[in-house]
Amino acid sequence: METEHIIDEVSFKALIELGGKPFVIEMVDAFLIFAPKVIGEARAGLATGDLEPVIRMGHSLHSNGRTMGVIRMKDLGARIEKAGREKQGSELPSLVDEMELAFIQAKSCLEAKKAGL
Repeated sequence: METEHIIDEVSFKALIELGGKPFVIEMVDAFLIFAPKVIGEARAGLATGDLEPVIRMGHSLHSNGRTMGVIRMKDLGARIEKAGREKQGSELPSLVDEMELAFIQAKSCLEAKKAGL
């Protein structure tokens, strides 16, 4: 899988310049643990009608996606947060599904980038 359509190389390189390779390895590892956790919490929130975990997930993955250079997750996070705050609940299940798929793609790319450090 080509990473240039999933990972913004400029952002990823900026992260390396900011903290160095060991820092980026830690950040990638933390992101790969954190993202599925908050996606699961968002799914649980959707199941009970509680939008707060969905909004938090959108906000967190928008911010973390931007930091890590994960383009699709950053964009989806912003859309999810906005939809949640505007109480557009009917859109959220499909957006959370898209986020999960975006994470699956990003995971393999981030693992490959980490292995190359």
